[in-house]
Amino acid sequence: MTEVIMVHKWKDDQKDAVMKFTTTIMDMAKSKKLPAGLKLEELYMGEKENEAVCKWNVDTLDHLLETAKSFKPTWDMQAIEVNQKYKKGIF
Repeated sequence: MTEVIMVHKWKDDQKDAVMKFTTTIMDMAKSKKLPAGLKLEELYMGEKENEAVCKWNVDTLDHLLETAKSFKPTWDMQAIEVNQKYKKGIF
């Protein structure tokens, strides 16, 4: 599995679409209805800054991007494969 951070950035007029998308993804994650190979770990909203950050554990980055694009987002998204280097309490 691969850890991915996805950053979403939107304009004020896209906020309703982003909130609908976010609610849908959270509901799918809670009810375990995300596609196989995709697991939403964390989601942070910076609504005042029009940004959201999601942490995913995925089978492949391409699978996550294909699934995200199927929702036809109108805002900017950037996905980055990451490796955790520090977590409080581990060291």
